[in-house]
Amino acid sequence: MVNNIIEIASNNKKLSVYRGFLRVEEEGNILKDIPFNSIGAVIVSAFNVIYTGNLLQRLCEDNIPLIIVGKNYIPSGMLLSYVGQSKQTEIQYLQIENKKPLEKKLWQQIVKEKIKNQSKVLKLFAKENKLEHIVKTVLSGDSSNREAYAARLYFKALFGENFVRNKDMVGINSFLNYGYAILRAAIARYVVAAGLNPCYGIGHCNKLNPFCLVDDLIEPFRPLVDCHIYKLYEKGCDFSELTSHYKAELSGLLTKEFYNGEGFSPLYMLLQQLVWDLVGIYRTKEIKLNFNAWLFEEGLF
Repeated sequence: MVNNIIEIASNNKKLSVYRGFLRVEEEGNILKDIPFNSIGAVIVSAFNVIYTGNLLQRLCEDNIPLIIVGKNYIPSGMLLSYVGQSKQTEIQYLQIENKKPLEKKLWQQIVKEKIKNQSKVLKLFAKENKLEHIVKTVLSGDSSNREAYAARLYFKALFGENFVRNKDMVGINSFLNYGYAILRAAIARYVVAAGLNPCYGIGHCNKLNPFCLVDDLIEPFRPLVDCHIYKLYEKGCDFSELTSHYKAELSGLLTKEFYNGEGFSPLYMLLQQLVWDLVGIYRTKEIKLNFNAWLFEEGLF
């Protein structure tokens, strides 16, 4: 399965279905026909776009997320399939009936893995690293909020003391927003395909967020985006504009291959496996999440 990210970035486009293709038109002229089986997600950052009902139905049938991003590439909405797979109801009952102690242990593991990966990024670029000892202090459910504390230290160590991670700010923050949106779309697709409900989170529990579970599972993989953007930073990238070239690079992270202990797998397969690991946990109550210990090995990223 190919996971191409299709972005509609300019106005006055019409998106429709033509046989087995997503058709993109502008003022009656056909610009491109894209096979649905090659699409991982559709991102729309333009404002004047027409969608046909057939298109929205086909995207849902094929479980292809349609993501609407607003100012500064912050996702403002997402269309997902309502039905993931034949055992959806059974799996969602398991998810909803999940007990708090298990959730707290899961969230502890997710936060630990995120901080470990942030620490690996700092090591990779020979930055001051105060995160190694923080991993050992993460409590069940991260009740002392080590995640937020580590993030403050991490971003300043990586991008400098004057850097502030704020999704509403431009520059590096815009690049981070876009990269995270790519990962979010892929994980959302696999969550729905596995029969899970993206509303019911593990650590995230904002009642206004319909993708709490997606935002849980993305956490250990955010440093992959940070790592890529820091490499651009090292090269003196002009962060004033998120060009199509940089968008393509960030989208390409999904198909980038990483060592998995036995061979190499594209990132999207690692994300998919993590989601199925979670389904297994809800069934067996045994916490076995495979985050991939080799993501940041020198020479592999």
